Amino acid sequence: MQNDRLLAYFMILPVVIAVLAFVIGPTYNVATLSLTKIVMGQERGFGTFSNFTSLTADPVFWLVMKNTAIWILGGTCLCVLVGLGVGTFLAVDSKLTGALRALILLPWVLPDVVTAMAWKWMLHGQVGIIGQTLESTGMTEGTISFLGDPNLVMWALVVVLIWRKMPLVALILCAAIRSVPDDQIEAARMDGASPLERFRFVIIPNIAFSLTAVTVISMIWITAEFALPWIMTGGGPANASQIMSTYIYQQSFEFFNWGVASAMSVINLVMLASIVALYLYINRRSWASEGSE
Repeated sequence: MQNDRLLAYFMILPVVIAVLAFVIGPTYNVATLSLTKIVMGQERGFGTFSNFTSLTADPVFWLVMKNTAIWILGGTCLCVLVGLGVGTFLAVDSKLTGALRALILLPWVLPDVVTAMAWKWMLHGQVGIIGQTLESTGMTEGTISFLGDPNLVMWALVVVLIWRKMPLVALILCAAIRSVPDDQIEAARMDGASPLERFRFVIIPNIAFSLTAVTVISMIWITAEFALPWIMTGGGPANASQIMSTYIYQQSFEFFNWGVASAMSVINLVMLASIVALYLYINRRSWASEGSE
């Protein structure tokens, strides 16, 4: 018994080393760099919070925080809600849904660059097919520059994000819905429950574990997303679509403010960990009850 346990420890040792090397190590370096003042590539002192205080005085940083909240919270909520609706539809057995289950993953498997460039062209203010279609059908008086309007650009990016991330969410929730015992649904139907009531009181409690997991995973995916907003807008116009990931990249590799960029990375990590911890705390009962089953 003891030998088997030692063998198990030995087998997971490479994973532990990889985590320490590729996760904890860089995180420690970023945290250290965030407390280091660097001027012209040279260190000018350690243990200072000047990088964080300079961020509070930066008006662009607060705009970035607002955009990031729209990006993460709005993107996650809409992605999960739309995915739940699509997953519910796909859970119904038919020839149409059978074909759609295979085709729906296409947006998710496309490379980020291909997706970003295609949507950038479709949303273009002058030659974009979406704006031209809206104008030709009389829905708008002229073409709309979705990516050039500061009031529209973030929501345009969120729409593209949902199109990109939702398919996998829908398939996961579809599988969870199809695993709900038929006898529970039939018993609720015989008791007079409407389709909406069966969905609310039978299906949702049964898929609570999967719903919680897919929400947390989506939140992490969306927080780490960089290529899509950077290729489509580059943070513009006038920083109207600048989010944490793009602003960190800009501060690091365009302005070479590594200390400030590291401070933003620490804030981003703390913010994400807090949101995930709060969500898991709120859903701890459903998580534990279904996980035990």
